[in-house]
Amino acid sequence: MKRVRFSVHRTVGEARLREGLLSGSGFSVEVRGEALSPLGGEIPNTETWVELWLPEEEVARARELEAEVEEGKEKAERIVDCPCCGEGSPGNFELCWNCGEELPASPRPRLRAVS
Repeated sequence: MKRVRFSVHRTVGEARLREGLLSGSGFSVEVRGEALSPLGGEIPNTETWVELWLPEEEVARARELEAEVEEGKEKAERIVDCPCCGEGSPGNFELCWNCGEELPASPRPRLRAVS
């Protein structure tokens, strides 16, 4: 079974989070380069990055899973106002965290202060 490099991460934490997502979804993930991570600063930083490798036939399904996760992340960054109590909830919630009322499907974008 031939493995291909699926993704490269700057930290072990990032790589392990992604590895957990993939392996929890049934993918056969191999983490490479984790042992070099503590040598950052002693050797070039790009040499300490951690790689995730997958069997060639699993790559397409893994990309689809990543796209789903990104879509959910975008939803979570939006705010939905409760029609009952007016409280704002993250866009990936189905029920208001304050009163338990069902939330509408169209969230408003989260606004950030610019200084």
